[in-house]
Amino acid sequence: MRTSFLLMLLLVFVSCDQQKTSEKILFNSSRNGNSDIFFMNADGTNLTPIINTSYEEWGATFIDQENITFLRQLKDSIYRFNFNLKTKVETSIPHPPLCYFDDKNAVYSKNGDYAFSCQLGIFLKKKDDSKFSTFSLGNRNKPNYLSWSFDGKSILYTDDLTGSNDVYAIHIETQKIDNLTRSDANDERGELSPDGNYLVFSSNRHNKSDQDIFILNLQTREVENISNSKGYDLIARWDLDGKSILYGSNKDGNWEIYRYTLEDKSTKRLTNNDAFDGDPRVR
Repeated sequence: MRTSFLLMLLLVFVSCDQQKTSEKILFNSSRNGNSDIFFMNADGTNLTPIINTSYEEWGATFIDQENITFLRQLKDSIYRFNFNLKTKVETSIPHPPLCYFDDKNAVYSKNGDYAFSCQLGIFLKKKDDSKFSTFSLGNRNKPNYLSWSFDGKSILYTDDLTGSNDVYAIHIETQKIDNLTRSDANDERGELSPDGNYLVFSSNRHNKSDQDIFILNLQTREVENISNSKGYDLIARWDLDGKSILYGSNKDGNWEIYRYTLEDKSTKRLTNNDAFDGDPRVR
């Protein structure tokens, strides 16, 4: 009986380790002279260029296992493209009229739905739809830094509705809005944990001169500063199992990508280059 239990426990550990090993981190880097799109393993190994041209490319996001999207600047204009990882084919992505492109306002859910903030509201295009629907948030709202909940039922965004940035969530079906952070500091770029119980975000609530990464327990409202550095720590995102958090920081003198593990509260630096490495996403 004891042998069977130990064997089952070993299989669980192996399965978790295999899942972590299979995770891929998508990010952008200027290590080749201009901003390009790269992949690397969850531990920072096997760093591979995906989009490597003479143009500036950034803002990479996952659409699904076979497709990513990214921004490219061509002369004075910015365009968003779909890139198929298997066929290597690029295609342009439909865009709401009279809206602008940047890396703060467009993101895909794990279901392939496309959300885009612009002109006081949020546009949404379901995977199989050809047109955008609109969530109007009001004349004072300026939604930005979008992210999807892991279940695809809510969109998180940053807004300065109260005079300082806070993180909000809008529920797709009901259009109900929840104010997730409530402080007079600069709380921004929020993302929910896979189980929906925790929010990771960046804020200057402990030091007005820089940003740190915080975790908010949405049940107890307890807040923990997990980076607490003298540099800027930004763009934090959960990994797939909710056991660690990826973020960018310039605390060591230039922008690198770090992984924070919740269980032992350890931080590991994943990139090591004099150029910019940042904006990590996991799938």
